[in-house]
Amino acid sequence: MKIVIQLVLALGAVFMGYLIWDSIDSKMVLTEAVEMRNTVTQERLTQISEAQVEYKKVRGTYADSFDNLINFLKNDSIIQVKMEGEVPDSLLGQEALALEMGIIRRDTTKIPVKEILFMKNFNSVVDSIAYIPFAGGKQFTIAIGSIEKNKLTMPVFEVKASYKDIYIGLETDNEGYDMSKFLAVGSLEEAKTNGNWN
Repeated sequence: MKIVIQLVLALGAVFMGYLIWDSIDSKMVLTEAVEMRNTVTQERLTQISEAQVEYKKVRGTYADSFDNLINFLKNDSIIQVKMEGEVPDSLLGQEALALEMGIIRRDTTKIPVKEILFMKNFNSVVDSIAYIPFAGGKQFTIAIGSIEKNKLTMPVFEVKASYKDIYIGLETDNEGYDMSKFLAVGSLEEAKTNGNWN
């Protein structure tokens, strides 16, 4: 009888050890998956922010939809101004006069957006830019607005995804993740284009 009890206790200890190990291993796997998804989503949001900044340079406001943003990326151009010549010391601060005198020259060229942004993988970035990674086709929410700062009206944008969508398919219940929070770039309350994780 003593041997049976010892055997049962040993098996119980092994089983408890396995449960503890499995719990720790599962938590580590979940943590790695969450960090990886956050990193990929932040990278996508950064690309959206870069595209919005270029869009505003050309259009004067931010894109209010991914259709407009993607159309801009695929079909529009960015104006680049190059200055040729050098302003002499005697005319420092008087660039307009140097331009008028022909000492310097400005050359304006239009360059397709695709030759400036995401050059290494333009098509794959543009084709996926609206979609939250790992979320099964769900799109980021995009919104624009304006704020007043120092008596100036400034356009603003915000693009975001909730953790609920970013972590679809992961076992996050009772793991301490606030699924109502989100990752975002921009803000509708202040003029900024960076992410809320910075």
